Amino acid sequence: MSTKSYGCIQHSIINFNRKGMKDLSTFQHFVGCDVSKDTLDFAIHQRGRDSRTFEHIRVQNSPDGFRAMRKWLRSFKIAVRDAVIAMEHTGSYSAALAEWCFKKGVTFVLLHPLDVKNYGARGRNKTDKDDSQFIADYAYTMREKLEPSEPESPVIKRLRQLRNERQMAVRSRTAYINLSKALPDEANKKRVGKIIVMLEAQVRLVEAEIKKVVESDEAVCRNYRLLVTIPGIGLVNAITAIVATGNFTRFQTARQYAKFCCVSPLARQSGTSVNQGDHVSKAGHNEIKATLTEGARSAIRHDRQLRAYYERKRAQGKSHGCVLNAVKFKLICRMFAVVTRQAPYVDTDKYLS
Repeated sequence: MSTKSYGCIQHSIINFNRKGMKDLSTFQHFVGCDVSKDTLDFAIHQRGRDSRTFEHIRVQNSPDGFRAMRKWLRSFKIAVRDAVIAMEHTGSYSAALAEWCFKKGVTFVLLHPLDVKNYGARGRNKTDKDDSQFIADYAYTMREKLEPSEPESPVIKRLRQLRNERQMAVRSRTAYINLSKALPDEANKKRVGKIIVMLEAQVRLVEAEIKKVVESDEAVCRNYRLLVTIPGIGLVNAITAIVATGNFTRFQTARQYAKFCCVSPLARQSGTSVNQGDHVSKAGHNEIKATLTEGARSAIRHDRQLRAYYERKRAQGKSHGCVLNAVKFKLICRMFAVVTRQAPYVDTDKYLS
């Protein structure tokens, strides 16, 4: 992933550079897309037109909807291949449109949601229709900074699907465990217990399939094996990082990925004073942050360096949340370090014992 600057705003653009793609600054038409699970809102930004008035359409988030969007553009004498489709990167919700664009030879850009949000943090309405126009205007304004994107590889896409499947099974298992604790009679507990055993078996099956897919791709397998050498990083965190980073091709540095995850502590600042302490951003990808949280807790228990760091910062008066966030950032740095060096993690403390 490349990081671009525009004014005082840093832009972390999720992309895969595709050689031979046109310079986006040469395009006349920029189509913003606000993505949701079931629907897509499209709006057109055309050079020379009043940005306060725009054309809009809402379609289903499906191949039929994509074709309806293309037909809609034709009504304005715009061929879809002559336009740039800009959308926020929303994981599985934006994946189908991105893949359709790629197959049809349509230029598209996946945007970091926080970049779009920060760019228009003041004075704009918050509806899907308005968001689509704002994204179109944003893409037009940033056209010289943005780069075309490509969809996920089949292996990364499959790993994302399996990770989500495992997550659903784990959540169901947790719900049934909690239900079992609340049941008063043994007969119902036994029945629920059988469901829990079934879900545990399903989790194991999915994990086995994940490992099979990992082993089918040499580059993914190599990075996976490096990642799990880090204390606190197991199968779930390793796969989550591989999926989110496109096997460490979307982000050039650990800090860029940390910004994407929103795990770096933020300083509250007013004027020239910084006196309100650090706080933890509540933005970012919740699932990535949740898995990193579990990894950080495990690392604090099993890694002497991080445990000592955590205890030192807590003794200095830092909150648990801020220190845990800093540990997450350290884990991200370790992940990028082992992948960049293509060497397993080494615990240097063990040589001091």
